[in-house]
Amino acid sequence: MTQSITGRDNLPANQPSTNREPFTPWYREPWAWYIVGILMVTFAWGGFQVYTAFTHQDSVVIDDYYKNGKTINQDMTRIDNARSLAVAGILTIDELIGEVRVKMQGSPDAWPEQLKLSFLSPVFKDKDKAITLTRSFGISSIASGTAQPGQNPVYVGQLEALIDGRYYLQLETLDELIPEVGYETGWKITLEAVVSPGTPITLKNPDA
Repeated sequence: MTQSITGRDNLPANQPSTNREPFTPWYREPWAWYIVGILMVTFAWGGFQVYTAFTHQDSVVIDDYYKNGKTINQDMTRIDNARSLAVAGILTIDELIGEVRVKMQGSPDAWPEQLKLSFLSPVFKDKDKAITLTRSFGISSIASGTAQPGQNPVYVGQLEALIDGRYYLQLETLDELIPEVGYETGWKITLEAVVSPGTPITLKNPDA
């Protein structure tokens, strides 16, 4: 009995135990790479969102609310003028060459030589377009440059590229904005519409 115990105690120290489980490095475990993959995707997506937030700032947000608020109030004078003069128009865009024509109607004292037409995107500022329209009363009066009594003028301009979709449209006279005073003359039409080349659009201020 004593010899049996002594023989067991004299086993070599470096002899491996038969019941010890084999060791596997972490990088050979599938679940470890699954967790690492989730973390990498999360950090990459977060970094992309931060980059997008700083490089593509929301163009809809206006920095100076006070000044823009005052401008809106000053613009209401020209909008009210357009209503009182019954100024309206029909806008058409040639779907082949992008020519813009606006046939006006109303009772102002005189029609200006030029008007400004703006297409303002409700979402992306880089899609905004503004063109100058020049007055044309038709072939019969081009030589004189004056309108015949009761004739509705037509204003013509040119788009560099066709546009379509929902826009805020602004048709206005080229008046000077006087600081702290506002606009003393002129009129303005503003409305929201779906722009589609070849389809006429009625330009008229919504009822107050």
